Amino acid sequence: MGNKINSIKGFQDILPKDAIFYRDIEKMLLSLTNSFGIKEVRTPILERSELFNRSIGDSTDIVNKEMYAFEDKNGDNICLRPEGTAGILRSMIQHNMIYDRGIKKQKIWYYGPMFRHENPQKGRYRQFTQFGIEYFGYDDTNSEIELILMMSTFFKSLNLKNIKLHINSLGSLADRNNYKEIIKSNISDKIESFEEPIKLTFNKNPLRLLDSKNENIAKICAELPNLLENINSDSKNKFDDFVKKLEDLGIEYIIDNSIVRGLDYYNDLVFEWKADQLGAQNAICAGGRYDNLVNELGDTSVPAIGLAMGVERIIELLKNENYQNNHIILPFVDEHGGNNVNFIKITNKIREKHKNFNFFNTDTSASFKSQLKYAKKINPDIAILIDSSKLSDEIKIYYTSSNTDLKIDIKDLNKKIQDFYE
Repeated sequence: MGNKINSIKGFQDILPKDAIFYRDIEKMLLSLTNSFGIKEVRTPILERSELFNRSIGDSTDIVNKEMYAFEDKNGDNICLRPEGTAGILRSMIQHNMIYDRGIKKQKIWYYGPMFRHENPQKGRYRQFTQFGIEYFGYDDTNSEIELILMMSTFFKSLNLKNIKLHINSLGSLADRNNYKEIIKSNISDKIESFEEPIKLTFNKNPLRLLDSKNENIAKICAELPNLLENINSDSKNKFDDFVKKLEDLGIEYIIDNSIVRGLDYYNDLVFEWKADQLGAQNAICAGGRYDNLVNELGDTSVPAIGLAMGVERIIELLKNENYQNNHIILPFVDEHGGNNVNFIKITNKIREKHKNFNFFNTDTSASFKSQLKYAKKINPDIAILIDSSKLSDEIKIYYTSSNTDLKIDIKDLNKKIQDFYE
């Protein structure tokens, strides 16, 4: 085809073979959040740019380089949302859901597309799907543990292997600022030999050097004093309590000085689940506490903690581990042919009686042989044969491997299919 229009770089079409993964994940996440009584909130894809300038921080790559920001026809500076937390918080403040003459506790989840103008690569696209949970009004370690336990359960249910939880504490805002000065004083004489982007990070937000993918920077940062050794006693005690609870629950963890998170609004606990098989983009879920962000956006102090998970990276892991989904489709084939309306009546009756199965109507204007050939593409194991020359409850199950069929009553289909796949 000449003059065809392709999708934009970094934006992907989700075709049927991949859409199945999204659906499975979405169903599991809905079940998970329901089991913990967490409520869903859906925010607009477009937000005011100021929201992210104030929340994420104007020294971050997201704001400086990656946001899809523009001036609309009204002259307002708006952008496609690059992450979910700020929009959720904006919504909570706007609708008085977390503070109204006192703190109102909320547990919220969200799911949807986010947008960043990054260099596209495996597991990282310019439009990506993010799932997140935000707890407002909770400052206890049990709430932190609840989030960790929830996602650990989710990863286990997907049978994901080699997923490791990395944790750290940033302490207070004062601790963060103090540690930035420690970084500068320890490596300022070594930074001059590096390229300009690293120098810029060193000057604007040296904490970000700790999770740099540059091997030479990583070696230099490995020699720094640990952040945990430079936080206030309250933060240290709280982190120790959190660690003890992880151990009591048998949740494995790694204390990792490089976990600082890329956004400016975090304090105290930060964490990431990493999967080494994904290479450089190995963080699949991450989060932490952000007690100061509500005050930054709403002039009210409300403790908060949250996490976000990249759905595309989970799908990459599932593909690597040959994930088997349970989306069995049973194709209907018309033995009689002739495009008879009885075929529609009979197949509709089957759908009404057996709503736990997925069915597919083949093209009844085609020959029986052609229908059967196409049915094998839908399901290589079995097909349901319908005789549309009469209205009857008698149907046949066709077994591809043995080239045989079995006459049954419509009401018995459920048991026969379950017996076959057990």
